Amino acid sequence: MHIKKGLAMHTKTILKSLTLVLLIAVNSIAGEKQPKTEKLIKALIVVESNGNDKAIGDRGKHERAYGCLQIRKPCVDDVNRKFGTKYKAEDTLGNRQLSLWICQKYLELYATEDRLGKKPEAKDLARIWNGGPTGHKKQATLVYWNKVEKVLGKMG
Repeated sequence: MHIKKGLAMHTKTILKSLTLVLLIAVNSIAGEKQPKTEKLIKALIVVESNGNDKAIGDRGKHERAYGCLQIRKPCVDDVNRKFGTKYKAEDTLGNRQLSLWICQKYLELYATEDRLGKKPEAKDLARIWNGGPTGHKKQATLVYWNKVEKVLGKMG
């Protein structure tokens, strides 16, 4: 019984990994260029977890944050709804590739010129990542942006 359950869980993990590889391959075939946000996302990782892929945050909250980008359930739910995936926030724990993909897709979903009324800048993206779809308007996300900006400055 335990062997069957273990095998089923292993198979599920493999299928999720293959799905992610397929999604990345489809994006590449479709001509999706290397995201312009690569440097920003590296800075987000520093601010969120100091590069720790196995970080678990928000331990005092109902919904914890997982992985290098401290991804929570509402973020994953939005990405799943838009892109037809079935990830859980916990899936990003120790999985940098998935964390990066979810972050990129979340920002593509909410940090758009149509939504913002202007071309999105790094500041907008960081504040949306921190404060949700309307994070770019929230006063509270300015402190987060200042941390990200400081990291970006050190990156050169």
